[in-house]
Amino acid sequence: MDGVSRRRVLGMGLASGAGLLMAGTLPAAEPAGSEPTVAVETAGGRVRGLRAAGVSRFLGIPYGDDTGQHRFQPPRAAPPWTGVRDCFHAGAQTMQGTVNLASAGGSNPMAGAQTPAGQVVLAVVRATTVTDPQSEDCLFLNVFTPEASRSTKRPVMVWLHGGGWTMGQGLNSMTDGAALARSGDLVVVSMNHRLNALGYLYLGDFHPDFADSGNCGQLDIILALQWVRDNIGAFGGDPGNVTIFGQSGGGMKVSALLGTLPARGLFHKAIAQSGATPRLVDRADAIAIAEQTLATLGVARADVHALQTLDVHKVIAAAAAAKVAGMNPIATLAPVVDGRAVPAHPFDPVATAISRDVPLMIGTARDENTMFLAFDPAFGKLTEEDVRKRFEALLGPRAEAALQVYRGLAPSDPPTYWLTSLLTDQTFRIPALIEADRKAAQHAAPVFMYRVDYQPRVADRMLRSPHGTEIPLMFGNLVPTGFIGTDPDLHPLAERTMQQWIHFARSGNPSVSGLTWPRYETARRLTMIIDAPGRVASDPDRMTR
Repeated sequence: MDGVSRRRVLGMGLASGAGLLMAGTLPAAEPAGSEPTVAVETAGGRVRGLRAAGVSRFLGIPYGDDTGQHRFQPPRAAPPWTGVRDCFHAGAQTMQGTVNLASAGGSNPMAGAQTPAGQVVLAVVRATTVTDPQSEDCLFLNVFTPEASRSTKRPVMVWLHGGGWTMGQGLNSMTDGAALARSGDLVVVSMNHRLNALGYLYLGDFHPDFADSGNCGQLDIILALQWVRDNIGAFGGDPGNVTIFGQSGGGMKVSALLGTLPARGLFHKAIAQSGATPRLVDRADAIAIAEQTLATLGVARADVHALQTLDVHKVIAAAAAAKVAGMNPIATLAPVVDGRAVPAHPFDPVATAISRDVPLMIGTARDENTMFLAFDPAFGKLTEEDVRKRFEALLGPRAEAALQVYRGLAPSDPPTYWLTSLLTDQTFRIPALIEADRKAAQHAAPVFMYRVDYQPRVADRMLRSPHGTEIPLMFGNLVPTGFIGTDPDLHPLAERTMQQWIHFARSGNPSVSGLTWPRYETARRLTMIIDAPGRVASDPDRMTR
């Protein structure tokens, strides 16, 4: 089968996408004409930000203490400070993880970087090059507000960044929250939190001191949400109207938080973008990953505390190299069903009751996986036989029947797109439909489904509607132009998309003037198609589903 395996196809694709598109982080430049704000009182001390173009931004506010002092343990609130702290720049990002392509059976994802499709992805990489220092002292958040005053209670949107469970940072040029805050008259919050081994290596079976280690990254987010509850009123936000939203790895974090006990009551609506995660990591698999990590580091189970002082890079690398048979190597370090913070899988076999009353907006882009395969030198050139071999690697005896479906839906497409459509459905669309179906089956809070069909007019639209297309739209930043384009229809599309997200955060209903967004039910599976113009479709993925 051409040496192509399921682990290679999925691993290589997710590695290049999660590791390149969403991991790089270039904090937005200080706006021209910025002036310091008046000091704002928080529980930890007074902070001062910068104000420009009708928005005040407070960057790098500490919400937690240095995690290096208690590695693999729950976060602790930031120690208070005296005087006024200038919050003009984003804080340090967490230690960044690595994607083990060798364990995924893949190869260098940059091999096809000079292809037209690869150049589009590189435009994102260049626009979001990492600049902030990495540190275990990384628990910082950012606040964007039209007015830091208790005189008005505005809806609050808390952004969870992408990069899988492995890498990333809360603020970059694509996800600067100023335009969204200004357009929606709301408060936007983003954050850094622990990732990779530091956030999700489960050591609880080795010593009770580490009972929560498999979910430290999520507990960091929860500590930030508690900070929002206790402090956001001083920034003009309403702690009683908080929406969490995230894309890719951020969507995964949203899905996980919906089933996390300590998060209950800290948010009131949720948006999971291209990151549905019905199942998390089983405890037995998490223990196997931890055992391999200890063995690689030469640490006995009884000496597990040694991991708190070992070189952090060695610990991260050792955990990244761990493998579990049949498990996607890109998701081996992820939240764990530990019976404590996470009592069960959030949407398997049914939707969690923890967030029964939380409205959910969920969706994907139509062609997610073109982004992940863009660096393959054969992108766009695969023959039908090439694609058949990859279908066989992914689906075994079901391959030929599936190939007939995808070929039949788009017979004039180059065969490459039959493969990317299958991968998109497997990795993104079907998990989103599972979550939506099971949430709707509760007959409680509403579910709203979307699919992004807009095709940025770059590289002859080779990527079609790839992973991340909606981010420049719903944040209103429309960068980088080498990814999203510069077409005239972008601005009205971005304004409408922003307003759909804003209306959902404000009221729990994403309908906007002239375009009603109906509630999702399994009978018709009504789905908002995000495009110019937008429309509602009934079960648009019926054939492949």
